[in-house]
Amino acid sequence: MRESDLDLLESLVPGFRTRPLTSAYWLARSAEVIAASTQAREIYPVLDHSRGEGCWVYDLEGTRYLDMTSGVAVRALGWRYPPLVAFEQTLAHILEELPGQDFDHIPQTLLAERLIALTPGDFPKQVFFTTSGARAVESAVKAAIENTGRTRFVAFRPAFHGRTGYALALTAGKAVQRNLFPQALPVIRLPYPETARRPAGLSAEEWGWRCAEEVRLAIEQEGTDIAAIVVEPIAGEGGIIVPPDSFLRGLRAVADAYGAWLIVDEVQTGLGRTGRWWAIEHSGVVPDALCTAKALGVGRPFGAVIGRSPLFQRGGRHSETFAAEPPQALLTLFLLREIERLGLLENAARMGERLMAGLRRLAASSPWIGEVRGRGLMVGVEIVDPARPEVPAPALRDEVLRLCVRHGHLILLGAGTSAIRFLPPLNVTAEEIDETVARFERALAALAPDRVASPRG
Repeated sequence: MRESDLDLLESLVPGFRTRPLTSAYWLARSAEVIAASTQAREIYPVLDHSRGEGCWVYDLEGTRYLDMTSGVAVRALGWRYPPLVAFEQTLAHILEELPGQDFDHIPQTLLAERLIALTPGDFPKQVFFTTSGARAVESAVKAAIENTGRTRFVAFRPAFHGRTGYALALTAGKAVQRNLFPQALPVIRLPYPETARRPAGLSAEEWGWRCAEEVRLAIEQEGTDIAAIVVEPIAGEGGIIVPPDSFLRGLRAVADAYGAWLIVDEVQTGLGRTGRWWAIEHSGVVPDALCTAKALGVGRPFGAVIGRSPLFQRGGRHSETFAAEPPQALLTLFLLREIERLGLLENAARMGERLMAGLRRLAASSPWIGEVRGRGLMVGVEIVDPARPEVPAPALRDEVLRLCVRHGHLILLGAGTSAIRFLPPLNVTAEEIDETVARFERALAALAPDRVASPRG
């Protein structure tokens, strides 16, 4: 950390410079005052908030790490992308906050028009801006209720749509996310089309249609008064599960049959991550509403729903104080321009293929890898215990994450019960992809060899 950064902290918190600048010390401090959240904090070091570039971050001791998380798919251009840093400096005179749901300003209108143009469907659309992905889902749920006059929804297991109100009612990935919290909506819940459930002899296309038919049958049994089917085009938090394209096409047909909306949650998958602007485009399906966030904010809390017009029948049905502030809207417009200017959709597709090819090469000789799956730069590796490959291995997955940090200086995140997710920035290079695979291989090699009964044949 630079002397100027240390001086800054000292000026804000007198006595700061008397404290040790080590991960161990600050992890202990954090454990006392920061509420438990999503990740096991002991896996990762304390990161230096003042350093980072592209795919690279540093801990307090100065160790350099290859970061393949992009801030959980938030930093589409990586850390401290120089043109973005320069662009931000031109916004110093822009008003910090105008409540865009009370007052109009040009940047939010331009951004709404741009998002509408990028979203599938040639029908009239509107945008509702929010400050998070969960709030985007909440907004879409309210819009579906208002436009259909119904309150029953279809969702899947696993699925992650957020931990607030209506979004939590649609979420079903881990018991810890829902235990004790009341259900806010009536939800018909069905299994997501995971590879392990696919019957032998059935093609992926046939399997997708069969899963969509299961949805139709459940609706007939539990209630046809459906407001919407809510689905992730790739189950992200659930383990980077890629369904057959026919499944999403089948959901579109089911929604149409019952006069319901199809809402796609593209909070993690959207804005180029899978090699298209939206993951739903791979299946050729047009949703009634699309939820986006994460990358949309260019490192800041920002989300949106793009859906059929009118999203709400009258004003006051939903609102947020903060959303598309002028600087935020301008930053997002900059991001969309850079994705096109640099050809990052194409880069995501190419680098995703390279990453999966490298990981599948490791899987061929590693007893710890059960499956490599994904689309574009959204890739999951299922970690298994060679003695019981059919049983989820969350503790082993967490051990691999620790070894990635300690032996590979590689930062990754878990997903689902026992998967590891790779979410590089869209402008990642071939050299960085190859280095990622090499460091992951080094971490796997550090697993205790006596845990392996025999090599995979």
